[in-house]
Amino acid sequence: MIHFPLLLKVSGDKQLLLIDNQNDLQRESAHLPKDALLIIDCQGAAYHCQAGEFIPLVEPISLAQLIDWVSEYACQNGHFCSAKIGAKSVSQLFEIVRYLDDQ
Repeated sequence: MIHFPLLLKVSGDKQLLLIDNQNDLQRESAHLPKDALLIIDCQGAAYHCQAGEFIPLVEPISLAQLIDWVSEYACQNGHFCSAKIGAKSVSQLFEIVRYLDDQ
């Protein structure tokens, strides 16, 4: 079961979208390549899109990998040096992304 909020990522892209509910997920993912979508929910579970359905990944995405993605996203948007990103949990990363989006 997918828990909101979640992060939506397109494979090969540095963009991250913070999604708060199912309606937002449907709206934001409608125009994106389905087979390239990856989501990470607020509990750290990761899913990829296959044939229009989100399927749990066998291997979880590490916190270190998530930090790298958030760092790349921050740098891409001109916020600050990626070396300054630090988080001890998925929820902290979600807070960072929300902060970046609000700026």
